[in-house]
Amino acid sequence: MELHSKDRFKKVDITDVAIKKIPFIQYKGLTREQNEVLYDLARATLLRAKTENNSDEVAFVVDLDNPESDQGYVKGDEHGVDIDADSTSYHLQRAGMKTAIIHNHPSTQTLSIQDIRLFLHHDPVIYIVVISNQGTVHYLMKDKNYDFYAAEKLRAECCTGLKKDVKEHYRAALDFLTHCSEVGLFYQ
Repeated sequence: MELHSKDRFKKVDITDVAIKKIPFIQYKGLTREQNEVLYDLARATLLRAKTENNSDEVAFVVDLDNPESDQGYVKGDEHGVDIDADSTSYHLQRAGMKTAIIHNHPSTQTLSIQDIRLFLHHDPVIYIVVISNQGTVHYLMKDKNYDFYAAEKLRAECCTGLKKDVKEHYRAALDFLTHCSEVGLFYQ
């Protein structure tokens, strides 16, 4: 399954300033140590995208209960990253206990509709985090009242009639994110 960045709408090269600008976030429901892991991975995501992948997408998949030993890493291109290409990432998003996906978008866009679909369809993935190449962080979390069927229905409604137009897909994602709290998701 691929994560996509569908440029909003143009690739931005990562700078050292963008990496330093990444804020420390108190993710809802996580311990201080788990927040530190995600902060370190957010910085590593942009650093590795910059130095190893021409500012294109990269992703880390991590088991938040065992972050030192269970991490996957994969490189993508300007428009997406196939996290199934890495065996650890593939395993964690299907069988992990409390999994997070952290990836960058080479643009300034938040989560894409493809990111949302992947997140909804993998039970162990509790958090999905996107960092723009300018250092802005957004995340989606499955809260205690999360309802898969209601969330999938909302996603399908937001995608009704979508064509291949990138701007339509972006608007569909924004529409979903605007209403996601109604189905037990937390977005920041």
